Amino acid sequence: MGRPRGIGGAGVWLGGAAALAAGCAVWVLAVHADRDAPGQGTAVGPASSEGAAAKSSPAGAPRRATAADAEFADPSALAKRLTTELSRLLKGGKLVAPVALFRKAEAAKSCAVVPLPDPGEKLSPEAIYTRARPSVVVVGALLQPKGHKHFHAAVATGFVIAKNGVIVTNYHVLEAFQHSKAVGVMTDDERVFPVRAVLAADTLNDVAVVKIEADNLAPLPIAPGVAVGAPVYCLSHPALDTEETETAFYTFTQGVVCGKFRLNMDGPEPLDVLAITADYAKGSSGGPILNEHGAVVGIICQTRALFYEEDETEPQLTWKFSRPSTSLLALLKPPAAAR
Repeated sequence: MGRPRGIGGAGVWLGGAAALAAGCAVWVLAVHADRDAPGQGTAVGPASSEGAAAKSSPAGAPRRATAADAEFADPSALAKRLTTELSRLLKGGKLVAPVALFRKAEAAKSCAVVPLPDPGEKLSPEAIYTRARPSVVVVGALLQPKGHKHFHAAVATGFVIAKNGVIVTNYHVLEAFQHSKAVGVMTDDERVFPVRAVLAADTLNDVAVVKIEADNLAPLPIAPGVAVGAPVYCLSHPALDTEETETAFYTFTQGVVCGKFRLNMDGPEPLDVLAITADYAKGSSGGPILNEHGAVVGIICQTRALFYEEDETEPQLTWKFSRPSTSLLALLKPPAAAR
């Protein structure tokens, strides 16, 4: 995508299988799904045979165990579910074409969403994770690389900002997924929904707001700023290994805000950049950066490796650059002001 050497979009290095298959740095899960998997619909419930009925089960009915219930989750099972259910949605034939979503992202400027405010209550790291996890989603795309019989899933991260299915991720995620077969969102309870629309986007700040047809989701609050030195936390889906065979879904890391800069990152226009020390990597694109109240203060966007010499044999530091929450708030206009 024309990024300088040493810069990875959304904490993901350019090149490799993901770049070749998806045209971007969002990484590809090596999990297969049969192209002819049966099933159809707009949303897939927690069990493959339940679908929307899972939401209307009577009180006391047994609920399917999900990855969130397990002390030690199986990443491969979650990846397989994402791939299988995206395949079923594709089979249903009622999806918005990924290229159409990206074209909408190029034009959509703002949307009528009123975000939750920072609650102002200091929480323990354990409480921040517990409260934030239901709000963080997997943004996935279904790919079929040339010469491959089976589908593969490309993975990024997003988070909920309105209970009726409004999701935030990176603009470059939609750009990467535009040539895929399908784009969808998997919630923490393992329901899979197709992305129906792009509500707002900002190319320069690498932010996109999309819509899925879901209700009663758990939105994250948004804070208007954060100070240098303040503790921050990331919750996202980084790859587990360089070979990209598995992903560490819902990985929680912590650090501090180490700098706030106005930089020329990928173009002629400078932009505000939040630098943090909390770790993330490929697959973390679009994940939330949270303050000690559990409110969003930034959005994971990219990494930049610093080497002592040009031959890149002596790595010194990997910058973790994100966009501040103000870049998202600028897209969220009050209903009366939205156009």
